[in-house]
Amino acid sequence: RRGAGKLCYLFLFNDVLIITKKKSEESYTVMNYATLDHITVEKVENTDPPSPPPGKTVSGGTARGHLFRVAMEKDSEGRREEIVLSAETLSDRARWIAALMHREKEEPDTTPKGGTGVLEV
Repeated sequence: RRGAGKLCYLFLFNDVLIITKKKSEESYTVMNYATLDHITVEKVENTDPPSPPPGKTVSGGTARGHLFRVAMEKDSEGRREEIVLSAETLSDRARWIAALMHREKEEPDTTPKGGTGVLEV
């Protein structure tokens, strides 16, 4: 959320993004979530050169890196919230942005009910 360097874990499903923090080795605490139709995403151009201090990596939660902003128009509590996230690489950032912007068009099921399908083994 607010405050640089907070490590969070994102879980992206077909229609919802869940933002969590790690509670233990096997569990996470949900910090917020929103459906994808209430999310906008944009890359943030970092004006400072990404130069973490020696021994520190971008994945360790530094504020520098490959940034992108996620705006939730309606989060889990119906409020608007923005967060800025940092990806390890440019390609990771591009994949996250593409995945969050992807709106899968639901196509009507044209398979006849009770009909048979083809299964390849």
